[in-house]
Amino acid sequence: MDKIQIVDQTIRLAQQGLWGFMMRTDHIEPIAEVMDRVGYKAIGTVGGNGYVIQVRNLDEDPWERVRLLSRALKRTTLRGSYQIWGLADFEQTTPRDIIALWIKQCVANGIKSFWVCDYQTDMEKFAYFARIARAEGAEVCVALVYASSPLHNSEHWARKTKLIAEVKDCVDAIVIGDPGGVLTPEYTREFLTTVQKNCDGIPIEFQAQSSSGLASQTYVEAMKAGVTVMQTAVAPLANGTSMPSTESVIKNARRLGFTVDVDEDALAAESEHFRKIAEKEGFPIGVPMDYDLFYFEHQIPGGMMTNLTRQLREVKMEDRLGEILDEVVRVRKDFGYPPMATPYSQIVGAQAADNIISGERYKQVSDSTIKYVLGFYGDPVGPLDRNFVDRVMSAPRTREFLNWKPVSYLKSVEEIRKEVGPELSDDELLLKSLIPGRPLKRGEAKKQAGMPAPKPTAGGTTSIDVSREFNVEVDGEVFSVRISPAGNETAKIIEADRPESRGTKKPGPVAPGSVLCGMAGLVLSLEVKVGDRINEGDLVAMIEAMKMRRHIHSTHSGVVKEICSSEGEIVQPEDVLMVVA
Repeated sequence: MDKIQIVDQTIRLAQQGLWGFMMRTDHIEPIAEVMDRVGYKAIGTVGGNGYVIQVRNLDEDPWERVRLLSRALKRTTLRGSYQIWGLADFEQTTPRDIIALWIKQCVANGIKSFWVCDYQTDMEKFAYFARIARAEGAEVCVALVYASSPLHNSEHWARKTKLIAEVKDCVDAIVIGDPGGVLTPEYTREFLTTVQKNCDGIPIEFQAQSSSGLASQTYVEAMKAGVTVMQTAVAPLANGTSMPSTESVIKNARRLGFTVDVDEDALAAESEHFRKIAEKEGFPIGVPMDYDLFYFEHQIPGGMMTNLTRQLREVKMEDRLGEILDEVVRVRKDFGYPPMATPYSQIVGAQAADNIISGERYKQVSDSTIKYVLGFYGDPVGPLDRNFVDRVMSAPRTREFLNWKPVSYLKSVEEIRKEVGPELSDDELLLKSLIPGRPLKRGEAKKQAGMPAPKPTAGGTTSIDVSREFNVEVDGEVFSVRISPAGNETAKIIEADRPESRGTKKPGPVAPGSVLCGMAGLVLSLEVKVGDRINEGDLVAMIEAMKMRRHIHSTHSGVVKEICSSEGEIVQPEDVLMVVA
């Protein structure tokens, strides 16, 4: 009888989807050894984006979590992740040797398996890093990301699978990923058969989000089709924008006649532990999603939908969500039907929002849209709309990217170390490369993680309501998370995150000539300095929001009198960026 194995994503993908990466290490430590007894094939832990939250919001050293898990998991493989384009963003400016060092340090700290999100657009680069991981003794599990469109047919999936098979010497498994939850039960068998016929015997794992309400059924069909490794999460962190529960998948597998060797008591203990964590912290528990046909048209992932809704609410345009989702459908078609997963979903969604809010399609185009058209993100699935391409190519900003190359890509680790800190260890150097500002150092006392520090806004308020929604920044993408205090516990503030501690100064009431940030995100660069004379419409700053660089233009003409934000700072839409008079 065939055996079904489980990869536990409770403390990785599941907590990302439901809890916005807000699971702390002290939530995990008491149950880690019990998780090791369940009998999982592997246990996933967070990668670059999760590290950002650990440092900025949870005030933790991410490497300590990896080492703790490595010590606790005596018989279960710990699975991390890396990206071939950067540590956590998609700007393609991260030096190659820094990505290689990331892989090596992950292994040195205890990670023995990697999940690699990939779209088979640069197999040479994929193979380069995969061979480094294999040489370090780790396995490489590459994603084959599912999407739905008139062009995503069996021929397309056969071609994508063959690209992976051509580098099978550095691939240990193919992870079928359905981040949008748009794979239907009816098509699952045909899709998987195509992959199996063209993968040259590479083992297959299966993972799908529950966003559309169909994932539990596609898991059943995947097992019927012969896939024997399923990625799941314990019940409190399953369903919703997460994935099917471990308990349900095991039950269905056994009903189908498969064996599943797990320690039922350990599994129940893990599930109960995280249920208590959710209750104590006020974190949501996943519930099944209703079936919505419109979801299969726009295909926006659940986390991004939350972010988009929040951003529209902040500018009092949430009533236009339906228009924007309709525009997402049109923009995705113009883009040649990219898969709606990072970074493509953010590029399409942000461009659709710009089209609706500006009142004219492609009146404004982001740097990421320009890069997409120029091929920086690989060849599109299908042909791009001609009118769309003409609009982008005629934009003045496009000329700046025609011959663009990342100047730092081939810098050595030692060159970078001399620039950012000769005294830094490899772990610290990687955190410094990953996160603007000074990361947490070894040996520093870490504070109990709490609510993000309140920022003075244009209205002068600094209060924080600990029982309401707040924003959690993930490498520029801000998720809306609801946290309720336990009892009368007061939210603790991480002083290092206060703008005052970085020397920044923000005015209280809106001063004449104030230029507001206008969006939540991370200040990447300030293009002007105090004393500069600028005109209305001039570029004054770059903010990373939804993992993309967005231009901030001055709303006033005059002289820059005050800079109120700093590079590397997390800002909100109502924050004052600078004052021009």
